[in-house]
Amino acid sequence: MTRKLAMLALCGVLGLAGAGGLAEPGRAASISGYSLPDTYPLAGQTLALNGLGIRTLTILRVKVYVAGLYLAQKSRDARAILASPGPKVVMMQFLHTASKADIEKQYREGEAKNCGHGECAPSDKGDFERLIAATPGAAVGDTLTYVCTQRGLRVLFNTKQVAEFANPDLATRILAGFIGANPPSDDLKASLLGTAGQ
Repeated sequence: MTRKLAMLALCGVLGLAGAGGLAEPGRAASISGYSLPDTYPLAGQTLALNGLGIRTLTILRVKVYVAGLYLAQKSRDARAILASPGPKVVMMQFLHTASKADIEKQYREGEAKNCGHGECAPSDKGDFERLIAATPGAAVGDTLTYVCTQRGLRVLFNTKQVAEFANPDLATRILAGFIGANPPSDDLKASLLGTAGQ
C-alpha cells in the first residue's frame, strides 16, 4: 500500500495518538510518513484540514488508522466546533485490519465513556445501534467517513454511503467522541484540534 493516502471521508468515536497540526495552505499535511489532503469538498464548499493524527493501540503502539478533521473554518476550540452549525468531516484510512467485532468494541467503549452517566439522549440509542450494525470490518487501505451536518449524520465506507441518520444530536455525539470532554485519549483531541505538542 502506498503511504500517500487517497482522499475519502470520516467522523467517529475512536481515539488518535501522535503529533498533529494545522495543514499549510496548498499542501498535504503528513504525520509519520502518512498524509491526508489539506481540503475536503462537500456540497459546493471546501472544508479545511484542522488537524490529523494516528490512532494506536496496545503498548506496542500498533498503528490502526490515520484520521483528519475537516471544518469550514479552522478552530482549536472544541466547544466552538461542536456548537457551530457548519459541516464537519472526519476522514480516516485504516493502516491495520480491523474486524467488525473490533470496530464494535471501540464504539461500545466510546459510548461507555461519553454516555455512561446519562449524558446522551435515550432517543439516540436506536440510531447508535443501527450505526454499529451498518459499519463493516476494515482491511488495510479501507476508508470510513462520518459527515456531520445540521441535518444529521452520513456514514461512508470506501466512498459508498452505508448509513444516514436524520439525527443532528447523534452527529454531535459522534464528533464529541473525538474532541469532547471524554475522548479515548488526550492525543485524539490534541491531534484533531491541531494543538499536539503545545
